Amino acid sequence: MELRDFLFEPLKNQVFQFVITANQEGIFSGANELRELLNKLSVDVDFLANEGTLISKGKVVFRGRGEAEEVVRAEEMLLGVIGKPSGVASTAAEFIRRSEGKIKIVCGAWKKVTPPIRPSLRQAIATGGAGGRITDNPFIYLDKNYVRMFGGVGPAVRRAKQFIEDREVSVQIKGERQPIVQEAQEAYLAGAGILMVDTGNVGDLKNILDTAAREGWRSKVKLAFGGGATLDELPKLISTGADIVDVGRGIIDAPMLDFSLDVTSM
Repeated sequence: MELRDFLFEPLKNQVFQFVITANQEGIFSGANELRELLNKLSVDVDFLANEGTLISKGKVVFRGRGEAEEVVRAEEMLLGVIGKPSGVASTAAEFIRRSEGKIKIVCGAWKKVTPPIRPSLRQAIATGGAGGRITDNPFIYLDKNYVRMFGGVGPAVRRAKQFIEDREVSVQIKGERQPIVQEAQEAYLAGAGILMVDTGNVGDLKNILDTAAREGWRSKVKLAFGGGATLDELPKLISTGADIVDVGRGIIDAPMLDFSLDVTSM
């Protein structure tokens, strides 16, 4: 006889009510994954909070009933699918709050995590109010490896533009082959609509913005910034004039929001 079978033998056919409670404030995310797991357990669902629910310490996000073994399985399975997504959603929401609507916040780092958890983290980013892509319009993104293989931003952008003229081209700017301002100029002249200044250096962004304004092409492109942006840097990025900030690790590495599962009654 298995250990759990032995332990739960005296409790057979008894039904226990249990709840999942938030131990800190934030935004609830992972509802879809939680619902899918609940369907695999022999648990009766009395209440499940909606995706995006604002939660405070002590807030119940789930209430249900099941036999002893199912309750233990629920504790092992359910908390893991809401802790990390809720932490990501809460952090994304804080970036949105501090941006004051003056800058677009995106987080494309969900693409760098293991495939099975990408959907839940992408949903969490959206639940927090941030974008999962640099633009909502159809676009082609050319990262540093495209630029390297084509020998520069100009050839890479021009090739992409030949494929489909009405799709926006976004290109990663790092200043590897030439000074970064010249690289940005070349990308604009080749037809790029979004320049991703991905150096983590706000000074690079400012120099490109100043040059674009002086030469009359500032209004014809969007300037994005990436490379470890933090909450504390947002005011400086806003005042510098960035249109988009790709936060990356600052959101995707958010700590888990703490939840607990407790039996409340029989």
